[in-house]
Amino acid sequence: MIRIKSNWFYALIFVFALLSCGPNEWYYSSVEVPANGWHKDTVAVFKSEISELNKACHVLVEVENNEYYAYSNIWLFLDAVSPSGNVQRDTLECILADEFGNWVGQGAFSKNHKSLHPYKINIRFPQSGLYTYYLVQGMRDTVLTGIEKVGIKIIEVK
Repeated sequence: MIRIKSNWFYALIFVFALLSCGPNEWYYSSVEVPANGWHKDTVAVFKSEISELNKACHVLVEVENNEYYAYSNIWLFLDAVSPSGNVQRDTLECILADEFGNWVGQGAFSKNHKSLHPYKINIRFPQSGLYTYYLVQGMRDTVLTGIEKVGIKIIEVK
């Protein structure tokens, strides 16, 4: 289990290294989670118009949690719908703290911590048009507190 977590940690470092080089951002949007928590039936929806088919990109999930978040990870259910209506359903585990309880990502000296997690790496979109992403929290809590925002970011691979 420790090996799996360390692989996620290295993947997270890889993503931050990519972002530090100033990638071309194709899409970014985030939604704030209500102050009373993220209900398991509440869906965050993101719509991205894609026109570049011959360039590789990364699709990333952004999670912003506060210092009162009770867990070191979050499970997300993500449905990606292509312009033709094809649905790809995935389950994504985002590691928010290391094995020592230290939050990962930006915000080490603030109460909120923002982290990026790889969803699809080095892909090419098969068709142009509107892609829709539906994101739902997959934790056991009916109402999950401590998550401030979630988002989707699509960046070009350089």
